[in-house]
Amino acid sequence: MPGMQETMRERIGETTMRTDRPVLMFDSGIGGLTVLREARVLMPDRRFIYVADDAGFPYGNWEEQALSEHVIALFGRLLAKHDPEIAVIACNTASTLVLEPLRQAFPQIPFVG
Repeated sequence: MPGMQETMRERIGETTMRTDRPVLMFDSGIGGLTVLREARVLMPDRRFIYVADDAGFPYGNWEEQALSEHVIALFGRLLAKHDPEIAVIACNTASTLVLEPLRQAFPQIPFVG
């Protein structure tokens, strides 16, 4: 996925690669493991935390407001526990519906969809 590699490099940046804080990878299931695999190729020295929201899967069955509230509450706990440098939303549904509300709720964390 050459395009994805270039985009991740641009969004995460070289300075991010020198920190001890993890990269948080998030998906509603296991589909984001392909994104994680590519990120590990690009940043082999980085620590990654992969979170699959099995309890909320599948996201397509949720109403938008309920899903947004669910994901924001989940991220409140994840960010407090793991203190990531950046959060990568590998879930298309979450990226489409919840990316901007996450950025508003947690402005100190960069979110990449």
